[in-house]
This record gives sequence, structure tokens and C-alpha cells, in this order.
Amino acid sequence: MIWAAMLLALLLVGLVVHRMNFERVYRRLSELSSGVSRDKLYELLSVDHGANFSAMVFSSWVAFFVAFMYYLLPPLIPWLLRSGFPIASNYGLVLFAVIVASLASFLLWASRSFPVWLRLSEIYRIYPLSRNEMSLCAATVFVLVVSAGLSFCNFVNYPFVNRTLETAAWLLLLVALILLFIPVFNEFVEAGR
Repeated sequence: MIWAAMLLALLLVGLVVHRMNFERVYRRLSELSSGVSRDKLYELLSVDHGANFSAMVFSSWVAFFVAFMYYLLPPLIPWLLRSGFPIASNYGLVLFAVIVASLASFLLWASRSFPVWLRLSEIYRIYPLSRNEMSLCAATVFVLVVSAGLSFCNFVNYPFVNRTLETAAWLLLLVALILLFIPVFNEFVEAGR
């Protein structure tokens, strides 16, 4: 559970840094003009990085939530897995992934009505991204697929968990989350100079 806490803390830190970046820009512009709203500013700052990049980022966030739930579920409901419930089968795990992916997709879609800094799938729209940053964000989905695959192996064999696979999968999940927030952290560091 310490891994889950680390991931949630990193996710929260990334969102807070994103909010700080946006608020810094808003504060500087509101000094020049008092009639600027946050939503209007967000629309004006938005950069369209292309449909392929947007789809890849959306897929990365969905894959992150699926991989995270694969790790979170076995320790939370071990009695369900030991009872031979169908979720412990290959078909059950695929069904579980589809359900979590559908819920994550709905959450990301519904987040468009959230405050600007909580819109995970649109987090990159206010940052100018280099090709390298776009490649790193896009590569996240592949890192998460490997992480989910390792978790899948442990899930099927629960309670006989391979600690090496589990640690590797958690590290990949952590790396993926860092990669997803690289543009946010880069902007924070550059603005602090």
C-alpha cells in the first residue's frame, strides 16, 4: 500500500504544480487586465497539439487508472480472489480492465466540467511542448501496458505473488506518472528561474 500512497501523492503533487503554473500566469495577466476570467484565459492559452497526441494522452491516463486498479484490487479484496470468483480468471481480468477503462474514460470526459487544473486529459493544453516531451508523454501508454501485464500475471496467481514482478510493475507505474507530468514540472522549473 506504500506504493499506492506514493503514486497518489505524486498525482496530487503534479496537479498542485499544474495549478500553481496556471495561477502564476493568471496572476500576471490579471495585473495587466482585471476582466480576465480563468476559463477565458484557459481558452486563450490552449494550444492544440493534434488529435493523435490528445488520443495518446487520453489513452495513457486510462491505462494508468487500469494499471493502478490492477495493483490496488488484490490487497483490498483477497477474500474475493481466494473464493474462486471469476475475476481471477483471464476473462474476468479482461472484463475488469474494460470496466475500469470505461469508468476512467467517463471520468476523464466528465472532468471537462471540473476546474481547469483538474482536467487530466487536457493538462497539456496550456504548455508549449517540444517533440521530446510529446514523445515521452506518448510513450507512457507503452510503459503502462507492460506494467499492467506484469500486474496481470500477479493477479492471476494471487496470493502467490512474485515480489520482483510486483516491484517492477510499481516502478513502471511510477515512471509512467512522472513521464505524464514532465511538461508540468518543466514549466514550473523554467518559470522559477
